[in-house]
Amino acid sequence: MKNIMLVCNAGMSTGMLAKKIEAASGNTLNVTAYSESEYTDYLDGVDLVLIGPQIRFLMPQIKQAVSVPVHAISPVKYGIMDGKGVYGDIQKLIGG
Repeated sequence: MKNIMLVCNAGMSTGMLAKKIEAASGNTLNVTAYSESEYTDYLDGVDLVLIGPQIRFLMPQIKQAVSVPVHAISPVKYGIMDGKGVYGDIQKLIGG
């Protein structure tokens, strides 16, 4: 099972999208949501960091803080909580 970290603005609810991504993966992914102020405390064992579009400007800072791939979720997929679409992106990046 791969571990995915979903990092979004502290004011956004990311848990819903995390669960939708897990379901789309057939529960082969473990997706946990964190805010941009706490994600660095939970990086152990993470295979990919997904970033919500509202904090996309932090991409360079986040890439420097982690040693795994970092990918920004498209605003459209994030806006409609498209778990299947985000899972498709994950498959292209690191496999299912």
